[in-house]
Amino acid sequence: MANNRNNSFSSEIVNLLQLDKYNYTIPTYQRPYVWGDEQLKKLLDDFYKSFTVAPESAYYISTFLTKEQNDLAELIDGQQRFTSLWLISFAISKIHPDSSLARFLKKGDNLRLGFEIRNEVSDFLTDLLTEDKTAKKIYDEAFIENYPYLRNIAKALVFISGYIKQIPSDKLKAFSDYIYQNVYLIKNTTPENTDLNKLFSTINSAGVQLEQTDIIKANLLNLIDDKVKYGKIWEACENMNNFFERNIRVSFPASNWNSVNMEMLIPFDENIFTYESNEINDLITSEVFTIDNVELEELAPYSPPHKHYLDEKERDSEEIYCRSIINFGQLLLHTYRLHLKIEGQDDFEGTFHVNRLITIFKSLEERNNPDEIKRYFYLLWKIRYLFDKYVVKWVSDLDNKTESLELVNFNKNEKNYYSRSKYAKSDTLMLQSVLYFTGDYLRQYWLSAYLDYLYYNHKNDTATSKTHLQYLEKADNVFSLNKSKTDKELSWLLMHQTTGFPQELDIKKYLSSTQGTGFKHYWFQKLEYILWKNWEFDKDERFSNYRITSKNSVEHIYPQHPENLIQHPVIEEVHLHSFGNLVLLSVAQNSEYSNKSVGVKQSMFEEKKESYDTLKSYHIFKDDKDWTSSAIDAHKDEMIDKILKHYNHANPN
Repeated sequence: MANNRNNSFSSEIVNLLQLDKYNYTIPTYQRPYVWGDEQLKKLLDDFYKSFTVAPESAYYISTFLTKEQNDLAELIDGQQRFTSLWLISFAISKIHPDSSLARFLKKGDNLRLGFEIRNEVSDFLTDLLTEDKTAKKIYDEAFIENYPYLRNIAKALVFISGYIKQIPSDKLKAFSDYIYQNVYLIKNTTPENTDLNKLFSTINSAGVQLEQTDIIKANLLNLIDDKVKYGKIWEACENMNNFFERNIRVSFPASNWNSVNMEMLIPFDENIFTYESNEINDLITSEVFTIDNVELEELAPYSPPHKHYLDEKERDSEEIYCRSIINFGQLLLHTYRLHLKIEGQDDFEGTFHVNRLITIFKSLEERNNPDEIKRYFYLLWKIRYLFDKYVVKWVSDLDNKTESLELVNFNKNEKNYYSRSKYAKSDTLMLQSVLYFTGDYLRQYWLSAYLDYLYYNHKNDTATSKTHLQYLEKADNVFSLNKSKTDKELSWLLMHQTTGFPQELDIKKYLSSTQGTGFKHYWFQKLEYILWKNWEFDKDERFSNYRITSKNSVEHIYPQHPENLIQHPVIEEVHLHSFGNLVLLSVAQNSEYSNKSVGVKQSMFEEKKESYDTLKSYHIFKDDKDWTSSAIDAHKDEMIDKILKHYNHANPN
């Protein structure tokens, strides 16, 4: 730990156990809690992956900044992750009150986490610890709407609770201990007399940080000649929140776009893609910047380079704004795996994580083969093209300020500008949505296999090609049925073979068991895809508007705690917690239904004009039948039969 003089910051690496002596408070200038399902799933996925792979090792997640006075620590930066850790601790302690994480919830008689001005948040968290009925309020949309600062906290608790329930009960206690003892943060503490408002403002307006991707770029370019060209290739690929062809237009502004067709974007052709060399001669020398022996005091303030689009004022096309489902570091790793395969080498060792980029790429640097490094740059260009053409993206609807996963098509207008248009909903869109929402957000291993397949087989077909869909279906089935290997190992095998994968999960046996909220969410989402693809009913507006989205709350159709016991007498748990009696909903949908009667739920479902909650729900309610134990069993058997037919069709052997 650094010496904490009055004018210096101190830093130390700590786990939750070591934070026990402090109470923490969120100051007035902090924004409310905003994390959603995506950030929470990434965090929990990372925790659980690390726990299963190396349960004794330390796992480092982030930094946070405090100002401390006695046993009170003011959280200047890091409250989103810190609040999430508190919510995770609460969700686990509800199942395991003796969990070590329960110690993180309070210090003595006081709440561990307080809010200076949001009393309703502090009161709500306190009530969670003292009143069982308070926890049920997170499903009460009407209650939550009255307290806007609670909205995201309640949704987060529902998601975390659903995630925790999927962890095998015999592992949950050990997982809890792992988080408490093995998850580490870097705690930075401010000097005395620091102007906290000014410091917070500085943190949130700071310049761009040096990423691991930047360091790798510099290290690789340092080993090859023609650094400008390869630097431009890298630059064109790295902005994942814009379309590839738009990035190319920025990085290679002198290109003759009149002669470029979409198919000419790959492979990279230096006779087509050119830059204005007179703009960069003064910026690029024979030596590439490295970070060795740099004194921080000597660095000038960061000034972002100015970029312009050639003839941008003449653009006349409908814009689509996108957000990638992965970041650039993840794309580098997926590409590197394919590169290793092409080069006849083994997969990289260790976990697939952007925090390990420098370590993973060290082997490429150490081989010090300029030709191989150039081949990687060219491959990166190809993979970025394939990724943009064939993989879903978050696309913004500027009218209603929403995002949806979409596949998008290239268009070229008479002024030689490329624009994008959304494909109509398709089986491919729905299956990729299932893969994205149910997979590991931080890794998306299916992309390694799919990008490898497209590299050899894309034939510039459309993104909705039936041939490509057939491959995705087979790959998805392999991931879902093989449990003796990790997803990383399976994706590497899929990159080398398409058959010979054993079926290690008995689907019928698993879905016939009494799992309740413990059923893997994957099987609900996979069923939605199968029902969508084989829809035999009227394709009305509600079906046309339906899409597979992030859902994390398992709802019992026959209520667990019915409001009217005469109308809904207690039934055996084998039926109550059957796959046939369950649907997967969003937090908002689940809160609507709560413990209402089956008849009321059916009326609410039918009154919705915009879209179906789930296609499984349609099958449950469509015949207006009494929802008895025998009806639950019949529905379960029907759904299992549809799933088995899908697998048998994709794997006829």
